Amino acid sequence: MRLPILPLIALSAALALAGCGSEKSVTAKNESVSDVAKKVSDAGLKFNPGRWDSTMKFVNMEMEGMPPEAKAMMSKILGKDRTFASCLTKEEAEKPDGKFFGQADKRCKYDNFSMGGGKIDAKMTCNAEQGKQTMTMQGSYTPDTYQMTMSINGAGPEGKAMSMEMQLSAKHNGACTGKEDG
Repeated sequence: MRLPILPLIALSAALALAGCGSEKSVTAKNESVSDVAKKVSDAGLKFNPGRWDSTMKFVNMEMEGMPPEAKAMMSKILGKDRTFASCLTKEEAEKPDGKFFGQADKRCKYDNFSMGGGKIDAKMTCNAEQGKQTMTMQGSYTPDTYQMTMSINGAGPEGKAMSMEMQLSAKHNGACTGKEDG
């Protein structure tokens, strides 16, 4: 599942949560992305394989020292929907691995993770190349839909402070067609 634009960690986490059933739950504190993925898999939380049509909207983005040209470019995309489709294979749905939930390379760790009863609430800290970043996710899901708000705060390019907030929503839309973005 490879999709353009968003940091891999944010989008793959959101897609991973898209199709989970609400009858089971998982909680974790100070655990790796891989360990959380294993807990979700072991708990029997299942995902609906197939095509997922998604909408992403940047609500806010700020960066210390952002040049005027970059601010003008950002103002054009803030608040506008971007749509894309992805294909979740049967194998990915049945056995999500660490990559499915974000950075599996040990740079990121869930400070807390709670998923169950149709709700998701998580905080993750990553040690990116430019510095530390914190991501929070809150949302709701059913086996065929999800809505999520994600915020990322921390160091951006050249170590300058940055913050970003985005909203994601998606709907399961049948079988994969081979024409998905990722």
